[in-house]
Amino acid sequence: MAMARWTSSRRLKVLTLAPNLRKTIIVSVSGVTSALEADRESATRKHILESAQREIDEFGIIGLRLASVARGANVSIPLISRYFGSRDGLLAEVLGNWYQEFTMRYRDMVDAWVDSAAQITLEEFAMLSPKPRAPDYRKAREFRLQVLATAIENPELRARISAITTDSYRWICSVVERGKKKLPAADRNFDDRIFTLLLFNTMYVFTDLVPDADIDDVEYSRFLVNLIRASSLANPD
Repeated sequence: MAMARWTSSRRLKVLTLAPNLRKTIIVSVSGVTSALEADRESATRKHILESAQREIDEFGIIGLRLASVARGANVSIPLISRYFGSRDGLLAEVLGNWYQEFTMRYRDMVDAWVDSAAQITLEEFAMLSPKPRAPDYRKAREFRLQVLATAIENPELRARISAITTDSYRWICSVVERGKKKLPAADRNFDDRIFTLLLFNTMYVFTDLVPDADIDDVEYSRFLVNLIRASSLANPD
């Protein structure tokens, strides 16, 4: 039970609490403090990541400097090290997040379309594949190459990308399975590995480097449809 008394000097009301109530209040205050600290740390991490992303956007992955990131986030380099361990740890977080967002944007678009369609033609299904000449995708895949190159020497980033890519592979298998059920019967018997092996590993790197190998998006889609349809014809029920 709590008992109240008034002090004579400052006229403040002081509560004398039973031991069990004092413990409850101490635990409650401790919980609030911990929550505030967690929020502050989360905000600090966010500021560091945003600063690092700005540095990469301006100077590239190789040009990322911890001193500049610290200055941009208004923190110290030791604090960055506390949260991320090292420059490689910071890169693993920033680039891993970008890679995750890059894959999820495409996945969300495909899922929304496949799940909402009652029926799908093979031509429409082939259009889901990223196109070699789409400007936004071309810019993204060039940066993706830089991220993958960085991952070769950054084990933490490599592990993150491996987990994302493994999940993406399983997603592609799911899309093929769901899409096949909505295709015309004559077009359903293609080899899934056209998507899960060939297209999964296609980045158009050499097409970008060799002018003679250039192909526009319409021609590419037509080629892909013919390839899938030929596979279906070769594997009748």
